Amino acid sequence: NNYIDNRSGAVEVVSSLLNAINKKEYVRAYSYWDSPSFTYDSYAAGFADTASVTATFGTVTSDAGAGQYYYQIPVGEKVMTATNKQQTFVGCYTLHLSNPGIQGTLPFQPLAIKTGKFKQVDNSADVASMLATACN
Repeated sequence: NNYIDNRSGAVEVVSSLLNAINKKEYVRAYSYWDSPSFTYDSYAAGFADTASVTATFGTVTSDAGAGQYYYQIPVGEKVMTATNKQQTFVGCYTLHLSNPGIQGTLPFQPLAIKTGKFKQVDNSADVASMLATACN
C-alpha cells in the first residue's frame, strides 16, 4: 500500500513500476518506460485482469560506454489475476540512463526501462534458478 517512486537504480525502478501497477496507477507505471513502443491505452488495458504482482529479482548487470549506462535485471513475477488465478513469468528488463552530468537540456531523462521481455512459465517452476539465464 505504500507509494514507491525511486529511480536511483534498476531494482528500484522496477520495484516502483510494480508498485504503480499494484496500486492501479497506470499513468505512473507507464512513466517508468523510456520511449515505449506501445500506447498508454494498450498498456493500461493489459492490466485489466491483474490484481497484484510480486517480484523476485536476480543480479543486476551493467554496461557503460560513451556516457550511456545500460542495466539488465532478471525478474520473476508472480501475478494474481482478478479471479484469483496465479500466473508466473520470468524475463528481463533493460534500463537506460544517459550520464546525468552530460545532460544539458530539459527535460532531464532519469533512469528508465527500455525493454521488458518475459515468458510465462509453470507456476511450480523454480523461478530463482531461471533468473541466472533470464537476460541471455
